[in-house]
Amino acid sequence: MGSGLSRLYSGTMGSSEPQNGINYNTAGSSSVQNVQSVNDVGEAHSMPTKSEPNSVSQKYRNGKIYQERYFDENGEPYLDIDYSSHSMPGTHDNPHQHNILIENGQIIRGAQEAIK
Repeated sequence: MGSGLSRLYSGTMGSSEPQNGINYNTAGSSSVQNVQSVNDVGEAHSMPTKSEPNSVSQKYRNGKIYQERYFDENGEPYLDIDYSSHSMPGTHDNPHQHNILIENGQIIRGAQEAIK
């Protein structure tokens, strides 16, 4: 983890199956679109705001997946999946997702949603 390497593979919509030995969308969200590469950002504090088209960036904490950010065909973020309740189990499912909107160049995370 933490090498920042991008690995190419052919993901499918809503796939939670490992592709070329790499897991993504283990939450099984049906909101995930086609994924062609995975970027490991290690235990970085923040997630990237732009990335390769049709990619996912994965952040880790204590060696476990903590968050995934999915990017569309233009390299813009559209979805975060959080694998934590953020110490608020009464209000946040674990895992849960946030749709992302871009307004005036800023990332706006929508309300947490149950994975569907």
